[in-house]
Amino acid sequence: MFIMYKKIKSIIYNRLAVHILSFWIYLKWQVYKTKHSSINIILGAGETKYSGWFSTNINSIDVTKEKDFERFFCHKRIDKVLAEHVLEHLTEEQILLMIKNLLKYSNNELTVRIAVPDGFHAHSDYINMVKPGGYGCGSDDHKHLFNYQSLSNIFVPYRFAAELIEYWDEGKQFHSNYKNDDNGFVSRTFLHDERNFDGIPHYTSLIIDFILRKKDE
Repeated sequence: MFIMYKKIKSIIYNRLAVHILSFWIYLKWQVYKTKHSSINIILGAGETKYSGWFSTNINSIDVTKEKDFERFFCHKRIDKVLAEHVLEHLTEEQILLMIKNLLKYSNNELTVRIAVPDGFHAHSDYINMVKPGGYGCGSDDHKHLFNYQSLSNIFVPYRFAAELIEYWDEGKQFHSNYKNDDNGFVSRTFLHDERNFDGIPHYTSLIIDFILRKKDE
């Protein structure tokens, strides 16, 4: 009887905690949208917080659920999106649902900066670390190992133009013009990751800015 009581108490407490957290996030959103004319959101932010950006996680915005987008963006549409090392954890079906929701609740000049592990990286140790089922942190949940072609192929059919920011090509050549700009800060880059401080691209990301084209383009 006592064990049953403890289980019921735990269930009630957990549900209450979820509702309190959800309400607190929504209050922060109300403050954010009154202070910012440009709506910039971070998906799967974890503990990440950047000035001018609204951080979200699955407990506030599940990218596959339109009701979450409607709750936040029915009146203030999204201008920019940043997702650093998020999409490799989603199935392609989930990514397509995310794109559908972003298109419905964004402004016409939407920019989506995506950073994921790079499947064309030249170093085998990197590939073994980040591939689905690899030895790196979180790789047991990875669904994909994208390269610039396979990631672009998902977004381009939905009126997005792909601007390559940091990537390895088929010939194992590294390219990066990443800089700290208004489209979103990415920590796991050649520029910022401490594993690259010797000037060698040991750990980099595939980074693409997907820019929504106008319907008549």
